[in-house]
Amino acid sequence: MDKVAYKKKVMEEAINHQESIVSDFRQRIKEIREGDQQPQDEPQEYDQQGQENESALVIHRISRELNFVIEELDFLKQMKTSDHLFTEVTLGAVVKTDKMTFFPSVSLEQFEVDGHTLFGISREAPIYNEMKGKKKGDAFSMKGQNYKIIDVY
Repeated sequence: MDKVAYKKKVMEEAINHQESIVSDFRQRIKEIREGDQQPQDEPQEYDQQGQENESALVIHRISRELNFVIEELDFLKQMKTSDHLFTEVTLGAVVKTDKMTFFPSVSLEQFEVDGHTLFGISREAPIYNEMKGKKKGDAFSMKGQNYKIIDVY
């Protein structure tokens, strides 16, 4: 396997995954706003002002999450690591362990590349702090789970 080509695919899929999340948040906000725009001549069986206030609160919460996801997407797009092979765990490395494969970057959770499952982890994640700087053959633990690093690139 060409590790540089694979890393490029990982980065592309991570960006696509994050863009999909942004799109989902935007669609949800749009649906809530459209739901609030009912014709005024329809009888209302509920307190319309209360419904509008609740919708505004939901939109505000989703908007905060959307802003965070957009910031994470921008961070991903600024990472210029897909052409670099690493020998130790750092942001942008692919980290294969005996349990799973990690992609330290942003919190992407689980995503697939060429039939392989990866877990995107944030630079603030406690597990990243445990593995940061480790090399192939090193081990680390998190919440009682032991991991051995099989490969880093």
